[in-house]
Formats: sequence, structure tokens, C-alpha cells
Amino acid sequence: MDTHLSQLYDTNHVPSDTELQEIKRLLSPPSVQLQQLERDLEEAEATVARLKRQREDVLRVMKPLKALSSLIRRFPREAMELIFMHSIPTGGVTSSICNAPLVLLRVCRSWREIALTTPRLWKSVDLSIPLHLFPVSEAPPDPKTEQRLALFVEQTDQWLKRSQSCPLSVALHGFPHTGGTISKLASKLAAHSSRWESIDFGVSVWPGIPSITIQPDSLPALQHLRLSTTISTDPFGDADKPVFGNGIFAAAHLKTLHLQVPHSFRRYLTMPINWANLTCLSLEDVHMYPGYRPLAENLNASDMLPILKKCRNLRILSLLLRPSSNPYPTEPESHVTVPSLEALKISGCKFQIHFLLQSIETPSIREVQYQPSYDYSSSTTSLSEPLRALKPANPLTSFLRRYGHQMEVLLISIPSVSKEDFGSWLECTPALKPLTIGNPAQFGHRPSMRMHVETLRDLDSPCIEMLIPKQDQPYLCPHLKILRCTAKSRISGDTILAFLKSRTFLTDRCSRIEEVLIHELPYDNPFGEMTGEGDERLKPIREAGVRLSFRRILYYQTNPVPTIPDSAAPSASGPGYGADFRFF
Repeated sequence: MDTHLSQLYDTNHVPSDTELQEIKRLLSPPSVQLQQLERDLEEAEATVARLKRQREDVLRVMKPLKALSSLIRRFPREAMELIFMHSIPTGGVTSSICNAPLVLLRVCRSWREIALTTPRLWKSVDLSIPLHLFPVSEAPPDPKTEQRLALFVEQTDQWLKRSQSCPLSVALHGFPHTGGTISKLASKLAAHSSRWESIDFGVSVWPGIPSITIQPDSLPALQHLRLSTTISTDPFGDADKPVFGNGIFAAAHLKTLHLQVPHSFRRYLTMPINWANLTCLSLEDVHMYPGYRPLAENLNASDMLPILKKCRNLRILSLLLRPSSNPYPTEPESHVTVPSLEALKISGCKFQIHFLLQSIETPSIREVQYQPSYDYSSSTTSLSEPLRALKPANPLTSFLRRYGHQMEVLLISIPSVSKEDFGSWLECTPALKPLTIGNPAQFGHRPSMRMHVETLRDLDSPCIEMLIPKQDQPYLCPHLKILRCTAKSRISGDTILAFLKSRTFLTDRCSRIEEVLIHELPYDNPFGEMTGEGDERLKPIREAGVRLSFRRILYYQTNPVPTIPDSAAPSASGPGYGADFRFF
């Protein structure tokens, strides 16, 4: 409203009596209008409230009818069972009520009935005692905790019964100090030993495990066995009274065996294992503190040769070898043939690796993961002069000269790489598809932990340039599909671009690249932020379907340290190409 009083708005003016009368006259029409608006709003709010009540009445009628006609009610039971099976966490079944299968019991009566009567949902059982039931001290648990532990044992027994006749996969990790509860769980589990298909026991805390007597004939279904620990004492019993008896190792149909123990490894090799039946074998002689036990107790190559001679059907082999107190022979006295071996992962002492690779014949090999990470024996007086001069690359080079023509998957993680060695490997492996230099890593994952071992000579641009096809030279690795490099490198941006363009667009004589992962690039490299989506130079490469992952180091060391393979890291060979050395 525009009046002569407008000029007085937002001022400190004190109105006169005449002006007050004028203001009162001007306020009268708006006041009447405001009262009418408030009455209209009250009527509108009453109408909205009435409409909301009517809507709730309609929804109350529709809800049961819509629920009755919902699509999920018409799903066949078989389809629901498949959906339930795919809801199991990828990391394995747990006893958490937040995950399947237990969470499926809390949705509705129909889902609960389906879940309880689907034995396959309960065929995997985790016997690990929940953290909230861990005792806080060595003292006996209080009555409330004892009651909860008893309930956990009862629920585990129900879980086992729900699986009915399905083969069982049993996992038990991180024992607490609850020996009585473990004993009860063990007796419940032993009653179903005829259905054991997979056993995965990983011990990180000493529990005082009771002994269980298992006979080989009571394990007709057992195919996979994993025993793992990092503690200094043997949680699986002593030689006179092993925890499981010898029966669990003598299972007639055992195919996968994974032992990861830091003590007296040799006694496990004397167990009555049906070596000829194994298809997957992983032996990792780990220990937390180097030198805490005599070298004579370490697992070494000479111990493995008699074992490998028996493994006629072995397809996947993973070994972590330690140095020995015995003299290292320069040449093997005899050779052992492992006729079916397709994938070999070998790490540890380079002298043990050298001796083993010289001693075995592998006519079916197609994958090698080569990770010599420790050099304990460089100062050993028993070394001969040829072994003193042995470089980490030598064992692999000699092995690839024999079998490189059939190699399809190669992972190399060594303290130093020279252009000559790298070129020799590429020339020996014309059928190579995935090539990994450095730590095992899946696409986009961070590198594993680091540990100082030796000086690393960086992988530089000339090494990658050898993979760029040249018209006047034979193509190296023409079938290469995946290139991963997680070692510190001095690869320039121009070299990366040249490699990507040649392997993406000039594919008349070589296969098109599918994935390139280069981490630990120099801090001044133009590519370094994951997939490089902000760089227009990489746009045609990405549009062609190539997966890219780049990452720079935060700082650059003139004397960088190498990476140490993480035994729990995922396989670096990629889907459809290499073996999964995790087994479980």
C-alpha cells in the first residue's frame, strides 16, 4: 500500500495523533481480509484432515488385498530358495542375526518356514564364538555369560540339525579362552563328521582345545581342509596326541589341503595323507619372528620333493619356503615330475626356490606366481660361489626357458628387476595373457603392507616399451590382456599412452588389452588419480572398453623398498585366466 506514510517506514519517527488516526484507518481493510483468510485456512485444514482420514480408510482396505496379490506370493518355492541362497554373504556364513540365513527368519512366517526347511541354507556353519561372549580375564565366566554360552551351543546344534543331510562346511576362527564351550561345540560337530565336506580352522588365540578322535572311515565326504595359525605354540596338538587325531588327514577323498603353521612343519608331512588324491596343496611355513626356532625345523625344498613325487593329480600348488641350515646343492641329484600341475605360487628363500624349480618337471604348467621376498641366507657360510652370485631373477629365468612357451599367467614380485631379465621373461612367454609386476592386487585395490628387504630397482619406461608392438621386430606377448604393476616405477606418461594406444587400436597382430593397472607411479606422473577420468587423452581408451587404474605415490624415495606379498591378498590373475590360491 503506497501512502504518504511510506516514507516513514524503517525510521525512528514518532507518529502524531493525526497520523495515528490515518494508520488505524489504513489497517481496517487488511484486518478484515486476514480474518477471512484464517477462516478459510481452518476450513481447508479440516478438509485436508478429513481427506487424510478417508485415504487411510481406503489404504486399510487396499493393503491386505495388495499384499494378497503381490508378485512375491506367486514365486515358486524353488525360486525363493535360490534367492535365499544368493543372499548369503560373499565372505561366508556368520552367526549374526543381521545376515542371512538368520535375518530371513525375522521377516514373515512364510519366509521363516522356507528358510527353516531349506537345508542348503544351513550347510555352512561358523563356530566362532561371538566377541561379546569372550571372557575378560582368565577367571571363570559369570553365570549370565555361562547361560549365553550354553544358548550359543544350543543354537549351533539347531543350525547343524537344520542342514539335515547336506555336506557341511565348517569354519572356526579366533578361539577365545573358553575351553569348556569349545569342547561342547566339538562334540556336537563330531556327531556330524560323516557330512564334513570343508573344514577351515584359523587360530589366533590359544584356547586349550580338547582332543577329538576322528577315524578316517567317518569322513567319507571331507574334501577340503585348512589349518592356520600364527601363534608360537602348536594349537593343533603335539605329535603324540594331535587335536584331531591322524584321521582327519587320512580322509579318503581329501582334495584340498592348506597348512599355515609356524612350527615343526615337518611332522605334518608325516601324517597319513592321501597325497595322490590331492588337487590343491598350500603349505606356508610362517612365523611371526624370524630366528625364533632352529633353521633345521623349517620347511624347505628337499622336504617337498618326496611329497611332490606322490602328488600325481596335483593341479594347484602354493609354497612358502624358509632357509635351511643344510648346505645348498648347486644342482639337483634327481628330478621329480608333477604331471598335472597347472598353477604354481612359490615364495620365500630364493635359494630354496632355485633348488625346487631345478628339481621339478611340470609339463602342464600354465601359471606361475614368483615371490622371493626374504634373503636370510646371503651370509651363510655353507653357500657355494655359484649360489652366492645367484640373483632373484635367475631361478625364474631358467624355469621360463623350459616352460615359458605354455605360460598364460605370470606374477613376479622380486626385490630388483633389470631390463635384460624382464625382456628375457617376455621373450619366453608368447602365450601370456595377464602379467603382474609387484604385489598381488585386484583392480583398484590398495597395495598390501610394506616391509624393508632389499633395494628395489624401479621398473622403468624401457621395460614397458618392450611391450609396445613394433613393425620391424617380433611382437612380445601378443596375447596380453591384463597388465598390472604395483611396484614403484619410473614409467613416463608418454610411454603409458603409447602402450595403451598400440594395444588398444593396433590389434592386427596382437590381442586388444582389457585392463591396465599401474600404481606407485612417480609423484610427477600426469596419470595418478584412479581411472584418469579427467584426462582427455585417455578418453578414447576408456571408450574402447579398457579398464584403467593409476595411482601416484605421495612422495618419491631414491631408495624405495619392495613390497612383500600378503598371503591373504586376492589372486592377481583376474577372472577367467588364473587359479584362485585362496582355496577357501
